[in-house]
Amino acid sequence: MSHPCETGVFRLKATVGALLVWPGLVCVTASAFAQQSVPSSTQVAPTLGASGASGLAVTPTAPLLPWGSLGIAYDSQVVGGPVNRVHGTDGHNLVAGFGLLPNLEISGRIAANTLNTNAYTENAGIRDLSFNFKAGAPLDRDNRWYVAVGATDLGGQTGNFRSVYGVLTHRPIASVDLSAGLARRGGAANVSTPLDGPFASAAYRPLSWLQTHVEYADSKAWAGARVYAPGNWLPAGWQAHIGANVRVHGDDRVTFPGGVTQGSARGWVSVGLNIPLFKVPTPAPSTMASRMAPNDGAPMAATSPAPRMTFSTQGLPASDTPLVADMTPRVVVAKAPPSARVNIAPAGIGISSEAQAAADAMARTAAALPPVAPVDDTQLVALGEALRDKGFEDIAIGRAGDGAVVVSLNNATYNANTADGLGVALGVIARRLADQRAGYRLVLMQRQLAIVGVTGQADCLAQWIADGPPRCTAGELYTPGTTGLNALLTDTRWVVEGRAPSWATPRVILQPVLRTAVATEYGVLDHSLALRAMLQQPLWRGAWAEVAGNTPLHDSDDYKQGQVFGNSRFVSQTDRYMVHQMFRVPVESMLGQLIRITGGSETRNPEKIRQLAERWGAAALTAHVATGRIDANYRGHYGELRWEPGEGRHKFGVEAGRFDRVTYYDPNLPIKSRTALANYRYAFSPTRTYFEAAAGQFLYNDRGVRLGIKQWFDDVAITVYVRHSKFEWAAQGRTSAGIELSLPLTPRKDMSPTYPVQVVGNPRWSYGIETVVREQANVLNTTQGVGANVSMLDRTFNFDRAGLAYFEDQMPRIRSAARQ
Repeated sequence: MSHPCETGVFRLKATVGALLVWPGLVCVTASAFAQQSVPSSTQVAPTLGASGASGLAVTPTAPLLPWGSLGIAYDSQVVGGPVNRVHGTDGHNLVAGFGLLPNLEISGRIAANTLNTNAYTENAGIRDLSFNFKAGAPLDRDNRWYVAVGATDLGGQTGNFRSVYGVLTHRPIASVDLSAGLARRGGAANVSTPLDGPFASAAYRPLSWLQTHVEYADSKAWAGARVYAPGNWLPAGWQAHIGANVRVHGDDRVTFPGGVTQGSARGWVSVGLNIPLFKVPTPAPSTMASRMAPNDGAPMAATSPAPRMTFSTQGLPASDTPLVADMTPRVVVAKAPPSARVNIAPAGIGISSEAQAAADAMARTAAALPPVAPVDDTQLVALGEALRDKGFEDIAIGRAGDGAVVVSLNNATYNANTADGLGVALGVIARRLADQRAGYRLVLMQRQLAIVGVTGQADCLAQWIADGPPRCTAGELYTPGTTGLNALLTDTRWVVEGRAPSWATPRVILQPVLRTAVATEYGVLDHSLALRAMLQQPLWRGAWAEVAGNTPLHDSDDYKQGQVFGNSRFVSQTDRYMVHQMFRVPVESMLGQLIRITGGSETRNPEKIRQLAERWGAAALTAHVATGRIDANYRGHYGELRWEPGEGRHKFGVEAGRFDRVTYYDPNLPIKSRTALANYRYAFSPTRTYFEAAAGQFLYNDRGVRLGIKQWFDDVAITVYVRHSKFEWAAQGRTSAGIELSLPLTPRKDMSPTYPVQVVGNPRWSYGIETVVREQANVLNTTQGVGANVSMLDRTFNFDRAGLAYFEDQMPRIRSAARQ
């Protein structure tokens, strides 16, 4: 039987007119409704189009890139670009974007007729770098209606593709998307984007691996098809396609002087790839008590454990010792015994009747349990060896006055995320101490600075790790912003001290370093690539010395010596010699002295001084000082302060440095650098979004402000920022906007520091691209808004992820690491 649309628009010539597209849209829709049985598996995630927004080949649709995904698209034509006398629209169109927030996607687009042609000496055609965004949301619960607004080609100089638009998408059935919108083209003389006026599209997925579509915009029409790779060909969550597109109506041929005629390409090929940066978590309780410990209350019957979020254990070696947990149902919900807790409540304040009843019930339950032998010194030594085998150093283990086992250790192995190190350490404690039902106190350090502490009962910890029904507190988290972690170590009789000292293991950090010039008049991607090696030698507590240098690997033609970017290439040299010292500022002592001097009423009550200090997060005030040569140009002195009070949602910092130029590597740089910056960060936990701000004087003495949004996807971070700064001698300032990708170039577990030398990668490697905005000329400038690359406090505090709120959010990851 013939299909009613068999002689539709796809079999007619494109010269009939734009109206022939609309019968095609109707045919696609009718065909789809005739196949109501198409399963929901025909749905595919939105992918980036040539315009820089998620959608079809030319026009955007309302659904966004999935939150937490990276999208890449390539087209073999400069789609929507101006017609060039020599190249027409032949060339390359590359788009890369991110689902930055649940309702926002951003992307960058490079459109170029040629890749390496010098535009000053030859006809290189268009070569444009632009920024795009789209914000949208579904309008109903069934996700059948979507609406979005967006803009293309923001900032920059030329504005070839500048447009603003709104679009509405309807999904009547799973296999059909219908979209319509309205766009307004930018006012630049050379703007050529087809996004102007009304536009519409229809997409139909007859099979899970096939999508067809038609589009209309700017009196032109296009049709195309995409073939998707089977899911089992790709890693979990990935999506890839290849497509073919053809212009079926409209022509934009241009006749140049001399009778030369060029037009846009009639057909082109596209490919696309979506990569999930992380799995978006399901909503979880916001309090730690619901994750690691039962709530205080009356005895209750055993219930099946609720489904829990999981996190991958890939990259973490399994433990040789199996985890054995008592999985019998709980009899009573109760707090941990005093040996497993630290009293941080003000003296003289009693507990509630409910808490007292729970404690009494726990005591009765504990009395009914068979007695166990206490943890002896041999077991503590074995615990230290097990922690050393997992890669920890500076290990100290002992007994507190109340009988709890106290563990202090330094993490130099789980560098991508301290949460992994915390989980692994808890897993070792659970395996070694659960049989004795021992209380424990754990303090995890980075560079001998206390980062996070946990107290609890080992048998309940084992139950929590194994997803069993906990009968008491598995663990209670502490961070410097909420309590002084040194309190967990007081009155301890140490049995193991200084096991695997950090000073005995030099560290070598290897990483690639890259400088690029993107979409300039000289080429699409000029670059200089080198291998950077840094040798660090730990000294005493919180101190280390380091030396670093570069070994060039490859330079593009324009980065070679004597060429336009030759002065910015990497050269073989040792350019960094520094000594660092970190320490916690003793605010309690300073506060006590101040009160005594002023004659305050708290003079004779040290407990009130301690409470006052903890209330203001005094233990979270940390300092870092450094001296030496910081790069190829400068040497001097540097200092910074970091304060992260409370649960870590707010962080404040200041930094300052005095540097003098030591070489003429770049004679345009100031002879004396005097940098001074203040910074602030707010962490929005539900989406793991950071709002960052910095203001002051930058490394090269320009003054200004930098505002940014950083979105975390597990250990991958995307930062979008805008910066304005001005040199004292300049007539006006300059505003730049950019995007930065940051990710670990090292395994979740690095080489253990049990070898003569520890070789690791860079746990936080970054690459960014920026462009000037609100200027007529997009002239490259690499000296504005530059910070001194000396700051180490955020890096030490898990790359600014060390607050109580963050570790609570990472409970699934900590649990998964503990199972290893």
